[in-house]
Amino acid sequence: MKSTTIPITGRRSMYRGFANTTSSDVDVELNETDIDSRATHLLEEIHRVRRNHGENDLVESNMLQQVEQTFEAEDYLRALDSEVDRLLRSQAMAKRHRISTGDVNYLECQNDKHCRACNSSPCKWSPHCDADALAKRRKSLFGEIKSVDDRRKRQISEEIQVISAKLKLTLVDTELHEAYAANDNETITVRSIHGFPATLNRVDAIAALEHEHNRHVGSIVAKKVVDDVLIWMLDGWYFGQYSKPSSSLSNPPPSFVKRGSLLEKANDIQMHSNAAALNSLALHEEKKAKLASMQTTTKYALFCITFSYFRALHLVRQQKEAFSLSRSKPPLSNERMKMIQEHKNCVGRQQRLEYYMRKARVGEKRKLQRIEQERLEKRRISQFEDMNRLAMNRLAAIVQRVYRGYLGRKSVENLRLERQKAALALVFLNDCATEIERAWRGYCGRRDAERLRREMAEFLFLLRRQEAAAEEDEFVIQLQSVQD
Repeated sequence: MKSTTIPITGRRSMYRGFANTTSSDVDVELNETDIDSRATHLLEEIHRVRRNHGENDLVESNMLQQVEQTFEAEDYLRALDSEVDRLLRSQAMAKRHRISTGDVNYLECQNDKHCRACNSSPCKWSPHCDADALAKRRKSLFGEIKSVDDRRKRQISEEIQVISAKLKLTLVDTELHEAYAANDNETITVRSIHGFPATLNRVDAIAALEHEHNRHVGSIVAKKVVDDVLIWMLDGWYFGQYSKPSSSLSNPPPSFVKRGSLLEKANDIQMHSNAAALNSLALHEEKKAKLASMQTTTKYALFCITFSYFRALHLVRQQKEAFSLSRSKPPLSNERMKMIQEHKNCVGRQQRLEYYMRKARVGEKRKLQRIEQERLEKRRISQFEDMNRLAMNRLAAIVQRVYRGYLGRKSVENLRLERQKAALALVFLNDCATEIERAWRGYCGRRDAERLRREMAEFLFLLRRQEAAAEEDEFVIQLQSVQD
C-alpha cells in the first residue's frame, strides 16, 4: 500500500502558502464602503510590516483571519497584496455589473434626487411628527418632573412615554424608508430596534423594521381607540351619571379661592353643586327623548323590511310554476336513450382504461425506482471501498508520522542524555583537578612557611649571639678599667 511519508523536520512547520487559502476563498458580498475600508486597513498593514519587519522576520497578525497567526514577513506581504487585488477586482466587477444592468445604488439615487422607496424624484417622504420639537419637549419635562407632586409626576411620566413612543416610531420609519430605498444586495445598519447598531441584509432589515413599525403603530392606535371608547362610555353614563365640564364649570367656583367664613364657602359650594345637578338632569332628559325617538324609527324600519321580505317570498311561490321549465321538456326517444347509454358505456370503458394504465405506470415507476436504487447501491459500495482505501492510506500516514515522531524524540532524548553525561564528567574532572591543586598549593605553602620560620629563627639566634659577644667585650673593658 502506497502512503505519504512526513519528515521529522516538517512536522507542524511554519505555515506557508497562505496567499492561496486566505479569506478570498470565502464568497462574501460587500458593499463599496466595506470594500474601501477593508482595502485601507490592508494597505496600512502592508506599510507597517514593510517599515517595522525584515524579509525573514516573523509577524503575528489577525488581519487575514479572525484568529492570531504567525507568518513570515515575505509570505504575509504576498498574502496581503493578493487580498488587496481581490478586493479591487470584486469592486470593479460590481461596478461593471451595475453599469451593464442599469442598476444604481442608494447614494447615486440620492445624488440624482430619485427615491426608490417613494418612486418619485425628488423624495416625497417626511416624518409624521416634528422630532426636534418632541425632543425639546421631553427634555423640558425631565427637568420639570423633579419639582412637582406625585399626581403631576404621573401625568408627566405618561406624556414622556407617549413622546418616546412617537420618537421611536419616527426613527423606525426613517430607517424603514432608507431600507426600501437601498439596493437589493446592500446591507443595512439598523439601530432603532435594539438601541445598538446591527448589520442585516435588506430583506431581513425590512422585515424586522416593518414588524417594529407595526408594533408601535398598533400600540399607539390601540391606546387612542381605548381612550375614545372610555370617553364614549363615560359620556353614555356606563360608569354612572357624568356631564362634561362646561365653560362655566371647568374652573373651580370662586368659593375655593375667596376669603370668608366656612359657612359662606359651604353655601357657595352647595349652590354650585345644585346648578351642576340641574344642568346634568336637563341634558339627561333631552338625551332620553332623542333615544326614544330613534328607537321608534328603528322599529318601524325593521317592520317595513320584514313585511317586504315576506311579501316578495309569497309572490315568488305563486309564480313558481310559471318560472319552472321542467314541464316544457319533450320526452326522450329510444334512439336518444340508446345514445345516452352508449355514451355512458364509453365513458366507463375510458375510466377503466385510465385506471389500469395508471396502475401500469405505478408499476413501471416502481421498477425504475428499484433499478435506480440498485445502481445507487453499487455506486455507494464502490465509493465506500474508495473511501476505505483512502482512510487506510491516511491511517498509514498517521502511523508513520507518529512512529517517526517517536523515533525522533527518542534519538533527541539519547543525545541529550549523552551530552548531559559528558557535561557531568567534565564537571567531575574539574572538581578533582581543583581539589588536587588545592592540596598541592597547601603543601607548598606550608613548606615555604616552615623554611621562612627556620631562617627567621637562625637570624634571631645570630643576632642574640652578636649581642652577647658585644656585652662580654664591654664587660671586659669595664672590668679592666676598674682594675686599673
